[in-house]
Amino acid sequence: MLLDEEPRVALGPDVVEPGDVIWIRRLEQAVGNPKVDEADKKFAEMEYRSFHDAVAYFLETLPVRVINRFSASRLIKNKSVQLQFARSCGLRIPRALMSNSPRGIKDFLDHNGNRTICKSFTPHLWQPQSASGVAVTETFELTRDQLPGDEVLTYAPGIYQEMVVKQFDIRTVFMGERVYSYALRNPLNALDWRSDAGLGNIEVEIVPTPSDVERGIVAFARSSGLSFGSIDFAVDMHGNWWFLEVNERGQFLWLDQFNPEIKIQEKFCAFLTAPEGSTQLLEEREGLFPSLGEYTKTCEEQNVKQESPDIAAATASSPYMSQEP
Repeated sequence: MLLDEEPRVALGPDVVEPGDVIWIRRLEQAVGNPKVDEADKKFAEMEYRSFHDAVAYFLETLPVRVINRFSASRLIKNKSVQLQFARSCGLRIPRALMSNSPRGIKDFLDHNGNRTICKSFTPHLWQPQSASGVAVTETFELTRDQLPGDEVLTYAPGIYQEMVVKQFDIRTVFMGERVYSYALRNPLNALDWRSDAGLGNIEVEIVPTPSDVERGIVAFARSSGLSFGSIDFAVDMHGNWWFLEVNERGQFLWLDQFNPEIKIQEKFCAFLTAPEGSTQLLEEREGLFPSLGEYTKTCEEQNVKQESPDIAAATASSPYMSQEP
């Protein structure tokens, strides 16, 4: 990052210029040089963390479009903030407790008139070195008599939430003010559909977003500062949509793998290359980009031929490069 009369940021060999679009997929902390002296490692790690934040926040001050802004990303990753924004924007949220207090948890389960679920703040995977199996965090139903001892409850905080008895799940992807919703159905009607998705045991169907929910999502995006993200809803037996959580860095191309008619890759490329604030429908430009299936096939053919794609030629021939104002 060079600071002079005209501050510039270099990402690898490229310099960020006015009008550029930067998609911050998942920022990872830097890995330090292993040759750093042991006594200096803590200092070097702190310097890398500070430099990481300096670059991420500095991008927001430049005349570029950042998806999503780091400040918005840092704020919205907190589950409590998500639920508060959702409620203030008119979306339904289940009653919830975030705690490691045995008394608070017991009181919540005692006074919650409906069934209760428990889930973690972040996903995690355990893989013992001496075993071939793995254990992953999942959402599960919890009753009062299933609670472990008080001390165990204090080991780590959890999210205890009123359970939505659902017909099916919804994954909604918003891009700017465009909202796309997809019903996720699995044969076992599992509480947590992610494991079934990993096994290929779900069906993904395009569904309309209720107008009041769409208004709430757009308001949520504006309030949180997000321009792109994936939201999980549960649809109850009365057809009500309940906000569960948002992941502004969540994976989304898997939707195309289950249902190629969704064309989420094409829509995202149209969104990424559109001018900021553009009102043009993404569907009007999605045809400029290859589908996930076409892209995958091209990559496989190139791997077989051991060829590298000609990025310069592809950039020069891209139709959207010269058509966008």
